[in-house]
Amino acid sequence: MKKLKIAYYCSNRTVFPPPNNIVAANAEVMKEIAQGMINKGHQVTIYASKGSKMKGAEIIDLGLPAHQLDPAYEKEDWVKDLHIAYRSAYISQLMADSNKYDLIHLHVGRVIAGQPFLKFSHCPVVFTVHEKIPAQFEKLMSLDKETNLVSISNSQRKAAPKLNYVSTVYNGIDLKKHAFNNKPGNDCVFINRISKEKGVEFAIKAAKRAKVNLKIYGPGEKNYLNKAVLPFVNKKITYQGMAEKYSTKWHQAYEQAKVILFPIQWEEPFGLVMIEAMACGTPVIAFNRGSVPEIIKDNKTGFICPANDLNSMVRAIKKIYQMPANEYANMRRQCRKLVEEKFSAEIMVNEYEKVYQKLLAK
Repeated sequence: MKKLKIAYYCSNRTVFPPPNNIVAANAEVMKEIAQGMINKGHQVTIYASKGSKMKGAEIIDLGLPAHQLDPAYEKEDWVKDLHIAYRSAYISQLMADSNKYDLIHLHVGRVIAGQPFLKFSHCPVVFTVHEKIPAQFEKLMSLDKETNLVSISNSQRKAAPKLNYVSTVYNGIDLKKHAFNNKPGNDCVFINRISKEKGVEFAIKAAKRAKVNLKIYGPGEKNYLNKAVLPFVNKKITYQGMAEKYSTKWHQAYEQAKVILFPIQWEEPFGLVMIEAMACGTPVIAFNRGSVPEIIKDNKTGFICPANDLNSMVRAIKKIYQMPANEYANMRRQCRKLVEEKFSAEIMVNEYEKVYQKLLAK
């Protein structure tokens, strides 16, 4: 295809690419896409906070620094308002500049934050939907039937199935940054944002019943940590704190784990944790919600348990620990193979290039 001029925007919570010491899945995915497009020779412009830098891309920052506020932890109403105001400022500027580009690709948390601006664009605009779409949003989002959406799993569409989805593109990761390890340790691991919807409380209960060691990694809101995690810490269940992305601690969490627990309590749109774990060869045990059955191959790269079925998760943990060495080693190889075949950054970038071709052909 011809070389395109593509503009991207995600968030102003941090500079872009995001620093490794925060959880910013949307921006991580956009980074891989933008880098892949640069590598393919496309001309990339990124609208991002002051101080952002990416080799091969032009940065437009509007002179605004990152506000560094995460509404997952900062609960004041004004924090959400600030997010909306930043998004509005950047997306409105994108629309004003849209005649400079062949296509605009948005990764904002809520599609409805960008939709009102679309009528002012001189080029196609596509949104990657990174969040769960509340069913209450469907009518509002349906007002503009031309809004181009890319879902990150097929299950993500269920709450609002009548919208204009142009494709499903699974998230992908850079496999060079995820080393395969076939000689792990013996610990169960939970690595995620420490919150109710991610299911850390179920992970603790399951590990206790299965009588295995559990290492918990991730950032969490202080009050929730004090209530749901820290009271249960002992010799077998430990809280390791934040594992900075790509740090030694982060690599060890994934590569040395016997198994990763993913007992989600919501309809997870994707779940990068699952493919990051499997890329390292580590099987995943997850509750059957959201994208889980699209990502894990049950009995081959881990186990899928009925939602909230603690007994089933305990049995799955025991099964992992009781596996013959050759059978477990094969499961680890199958984990890596699945990510190579389905969830690499290269595959994701190629799929987005097809989306761009499709939209421009219109």
